[in-house]
Amino acid sequence: MKVRILIVFSLIFVFGGLLLIKAFYLQVIDAASLRKMADAQFHTKIYFTPKRGNIYSTDGGLLATSIDVDGIALDPLMIKHKYKVGKELSQLLDIKLKKVIRELNLNLQFTWLKKKVSNRTADKIESLGVGGISIIEQPVRYYPDGDLLAHVLGFVGINDNGLSGIEYKYNKILKGNKKALKIMHDGLGQNIFIRGFGLEKETHGDNIYLTINKKLQYITEHYLDKEAKAADSRGAVAIIMDPNTGAILAMADYPAFNPNYYWRYKPRYWRNRAVTDDFEPGSTMKPFIISGAMQDGVIKPTTIINGHHGAYYIDGITVHDVGTSFGHMTINQLIEYSCNVCACQVGMKMGKQRLWYWLKKWGFLVQPHAGLLGESSGIDRPVSKWSQVGPCEEAFGQGAAITGLQEITALSAIANGGFLMKPYIIKKIVNPYGKVLFMAKPKVIRRVINSKTDREIKYMMRLVVKGGTGQYCKLIDYKVSGKTGTGQIANPKTGTYYKNLYTASFMAFVPYKHPKLAMLVVQEKPLKISYYGGAVSAPVVREVFKRALNILNISPGNKAYKKQVHAMALNNLQIVSGTAKNNNINKKNVINKNNHNIGIMPNLQGDTILSAIKNINGYDENIIVKGSGFLYYQNIKPGAKIKKNQIIVLKFKP
Repeated sequence: MKVRILIVFSLIFVFGGLLLIKAFYLQVIDAASLRKMADAQFHTKIYFTPKRGNIYSTDGGLLATSIDVDGIALDPLMIKHKYKVGKELSQLLDIKLKKVIRELNLNLQFTWLKKKVSNRTADKIESLGVGGISIIEQPVRYYPDGDLLAHVLGFVGINDNGLSGIEYKYNKILKGNKKALKIMHDGLGQNIFIRGFGLEKETHGDNIYLTINKKLQYITEHYLDKEAKAADSRGAVAIIMDPNTGAILAMADYPAFNPNYYWRYKPRYWRNRAVTDDFEPGSTMKPFIISGAMQDGVIKPTTIINGHHGAYYIDGITVHDVGTSFGHMTINQLIEYSCNVCACQVGMKMGKQRLWYWLKKWGFLVQPHAGLLGESSGIDRPVSKWSQVGPCEEAFGQGAAITGLQEITALSAIANGGFLMKPYIIKKIVNPYGKVLFMAKPKVIRRVINSKTDREIKYMMRLVVKGGTGQYCKLIDYKVSGKTGTGQIANPKTGTYYKNLYTASFMAFVPYKHPKLAMLVVQEKPLKISYYGGAVSAPVVREVFKRALNILNISPGNKAYKKQVHAMALNNLQIVSGTAKNNNINKKNVINKNNHNIGIMPNLQGDTILSAIKNINGYDENIIVKGSGFLYYQNIKPGAKIKKNQIIVLKFKP
């Protein structure tokens, strides 16, 4: 008997000890993980999308924002007459009845039926008066200017995640933190809404300001679209850059698409060709190679090279000039008239290693890192695999395939005095409370050429527009420097060039001596008008420059035309009603440079800048010129007296 009792007590003691150990393990050692499991079983969160950060242009113009759109949510446990309600919802929301009934039969207190509906549809559903149907506002991405800058901005998908462009690359910055509704549910899995849990506060996304000038973007897209359609081009890109900072002021792509309805377009329309697509530039490569050769001392601007009358045989190939054949010419003329034969010979003098060195130094064949999605590094064979005539071909733009972004960055280095700037498109990032989190600063990567070489190549490019292959880019009041290019397109199947397909490009900067704008236009496979860059791409640059200079209030600078003004003063001409007469008539009205006697203001309506300043000779130091083109405003009325030291404001527009 005692033995049995002892055994029973021993068993109780053992099992009791085991229970205590288990309890200690559960309540102390494993307590945290068990609490986490219990919390997961009895608590859940329903997430709502926070407001995505806006995207602005450099001047604060809104480019992308989020607007509140109604969504339809259900509490299936509250809804009676499910089939009847489901049929009505199916018709109003254009959702299959089977799917609606499935949602209504869920054992839940909250489920989304449709996240985006029109205000009209939401009003109709609200008018049903059915308990358990909620209309909840959700932010949806909206692009107020439609297709403006679409290839740069990209677009956002249904889950508020960026899928392309800036929206994708900076998704984490723009998106912010989600807002959540905390709820509990019982052992049967039914949701229980408890007062006091409420909504967790969300964090809105940060705002991004681009370097893009909205007005320049609009006119760039307008004229690129117009010319590309006229030329029946397969595609086209245009980029404007501030050459002194590397800031991208405009970046256009043809054909366009509307990011508000991105799903209606094929994916090939979405990519930003200005940074993703490589092309062989043709003759726009010549200024970069020639300036490198001058810097190395291989040639001088006055060096004379034999043009061989347009056909030069070298190592089994014949290099041709298109259209015009040339005899002996200087390096200045090589650039002015774009001679392939002479460029080939310069390339051969440089040799493989030096030519490769200059391609890299100008920033080709490396990723620009401008902050854009899909930036390509370009394509070229390793120098070890170049043929004997490789330097010849590279010198006039065959062999290396580059991007528009790389070329405009290199062009800007010529424009600004020889400094390769880091290109950038993000100006600043600002949080929802106005605090600046990031501010871009111009950065010099390296000096490419010295000031002497830079002046020489600028002058050569000035000759291109003045009387060479780029005359379609001439402006009335401004001196433009530029270069035309017509690149061949390689057939990937055969490894040879197509006989009738080209890229037509033109690059330029303005004003000539102290540039404020650099621009590149590239058209892919133009089939009408012409396939020469000087014919189909230069006019785009001209039309954009005309208006851009006016928008940015960039004047040619009085120094450009003071000599002509002073020449008029020396002739002592009289100004009467806008015409110049001999000084023997009414000396009281003569405007004299030396003593600034009181004169009469002529009618300058419709005059160019030079013509207007000639007609008010002697007051050039007191003149403020705004815009470019033809005069439409003068602050002193025609016939009124011009007082001593009076400021004269003249406004011009294209």
